[in-house]
Amino acid sequence: MKRRKMILAVTASLAVLAAGCASAPAPAAYTQNEPRTATAQASADARQTANKARVLDWANRGLGEEASPAWLLPAVRGNWKIFKQDWEIRSDKVLKVGVSRAPALNAAMTIADVQYAARLANQLKQSVINKAAITLGSDDQFSVVNDVATKTTVTIAGQERLTDFWQLRETVDKNGKTTTVYDYYVVYACDPDVWSKLVAKYMFDLTDKIPDQRAKAAIAGMFAEIDAETRYEKEKSEAQFATEIRAQQAALVTPIAPAAQRAAYRSGDPAKIAAAGTTAADTDYIAALAALAGIE
Repeated sequence: MKRRKMILAVTASLAVLAAGCASAPAPAAYTQNEPRTATAQASADARQTANKARVLDWANRGLGEEASPAWLLPAVRGNWKIFKQDWEIRSDKVLKVGVSRAPALNAAMTIADVQYAARLANQLKQSVINKAAITLGSDDQFSVVNDVATKTTVTIAGQERLTDFWQLRETVDKNGKTTTVYDYYVVYACDPDVWSKLVAKYMFDLTDKIPDQRAKAAIAGMFAEIDAETRYEKEKSEAQFATEIRAQQAALVTPIAPAAQRAAYRSGDPAKIAAAGTTAADTDYIAALAALAGIE
């Protein structure tokens, strides 16, 4: 009797689900005469050319964790409110996320931790170069600072590793080739004064390598601005985040020439700035962000 009742209940549930799907309105489609915005056209083109992708597995799946925690995408886009509420983190804590991609989970985890310092250095470099493009008086000075900033590293002493999350993702390209990769995300935290020390050390190492005294003084005077600008992430809208990622993807295919980088930084356009700072070393990082944002 119990088995019969269970079968009837499941059958009834499936019937309701089927009815709901049947009655749901079809997605709105553009007609030939309907005007399209540039954003809508870009989204449609992206859907036509994107690889097919799906998440096969993820961290703590057996414990009921969602395939993408509520805090993850907002955090990557610079909004840490959900994470701080869930983890009861002090509002003044500085939070940063490391991202990696690799064929094996252990490799992805190792890369995320090892490259975390490189991601911080890249963020500081971007902030310095963005200001240097406007402040420095010549292209030669800018080129020197750009080169030195690229080679300057950071240490992550005082950073606390809070949590991590991973996804096993399968993609099928237009030729039918299937690839599986692990996308790995790790969250670190530090106190504001620890962050200031990290920035100060980076700025000291940077200016110590700049031969031009005027450029050296100009960069040294940026400390307060760089510290304040990089301490907390600025939230990006979904559209801005996607636009920057697509610009970075394009820059991986066609890198921005060194002669054009200063103009890109001086443009004030976040997408052009993101593209100007993109190198081949960012390939997996950008791919993981694109997959998380659904723009692969």
